Amino acid sequence: MGKVEIARAVLAAEVVKRTLDHVQLRLIAELDDPHELALLLRIPLGAARRKLEQAAALDRLPVVAGLLRNGRVDLDRFEVVRKRTENLDAEQARAVDAGLAGAAEWTTQEVKAEADRLVCLVDPVGAQRRHVRAVRKSSQVGCRSMPDGMALLTAYLDAVPARAIFDQITADAASLDDDRSWGEKQADVFIDRMLGSGRPVTVHTDLTVSVKTLIGLTEEPGYISGVGPVEAATAREIAAQGDWRKVLVDEVGMPVGVGRKRYRPPEALKEFVRVRDRVCQAPGCMRPAARCEIDHARGFASGGVTEACNLGPFCEVHHYVKTIGLYRFTRELDGTRHWTTPLGFVYTTRPKPIAEPDPP
Repeated sequence: MGKVEIARAVLAAEVVKRTLDHVQLRLIAELDDPHELALLLRIPLGAARRKLEQAAALDRLPVVAGLLRNGRVDLDRFEVVRKRTENLDAEQARAVDAGLAGAAEWTTQEVKAEADRLVCLVDPVGAQRRHVRAVRKSSQVGCRSMPDGMALLTAYLDAVPARAIFDQITADAASLDDDRSWGEKQADVFIDRMLGSGRPVTVHTDLTVSVKTLIGLTEEPGYISGVGPVEAATAREIAAQGDWRKVLVDEVGMPVGVGRKRYRPPEALKEFVRVRDRVCQAPGCMRPAARCEIDHARGFASGGVTEACNLGPFCEVHHYVKTIGLYRFTRELDGTRHWTTPLGFVYTTRPKPIAEPDPP
């Protein structure tokens, strides 16, 4: 059996596994005792309770449940949607579920981002209330001893400052030119920052939000690079603290231009591409565009133009495998992207608008 046949067999087995997961959940829905289920399946009680919750969500989330039944999404993606809609009422949950019909083409991280955006859209007040409650009740810092004289320091924080802290550590570490490992540089920078090295802050929070949200005409969520969708109230609060730039969008919400105070074509073009695409263009990769390299879809040496329609952000790994020819990337004029693997499989992704389009 060749590698292509093996790959197809792996996919076929995965489809069967997903379908059987749905069958099992339908059967579990007839049970009501997590202790019995835990003993039956030889799983922890917490895992048994989660299976019962998933079973109960099948009727609550008919679209994503249907994708699971047909083998088009796995149980992890179904669980992502279930978890993010558990605090919504039935009507709100179905609205989020209806917006996830394309989940079969998305990775778990992409499903998380889209589900978060839809939850903010259908329940903006509740999303803000839950965020405030989580910050107040769940924020914490912990320290646990580890082997070899090490310790695990954790921080469960508001996503926006958490991302800013991580980006600052990354930026500081990247500026160090010595033989320390990347992890060692990050750790040393973190220690320096926390113990008072006095370094200036050099990173910023990149927020995309519609004018209608800013002036309170809609509760459409904003989007923060590296964080994902944030509820409208948080987006307005962050926007009020920073510098603004104009992003022009077309009738379906896709960006067509980025305003700047100074015009430098190469950098302006790169900035436009980052705003438009948000993340690495390889299927399923959620590396923020700000941490990616802007590269041609069709190589410049092969006649590719240096224009927005032929450019996109790629993380270091995907930029490398594309450049050396292992994977091939093409981009259509409407932004549809095709990623071709060494075995000849083609994965197609489509751009997402940065703003909700106006109703027809």
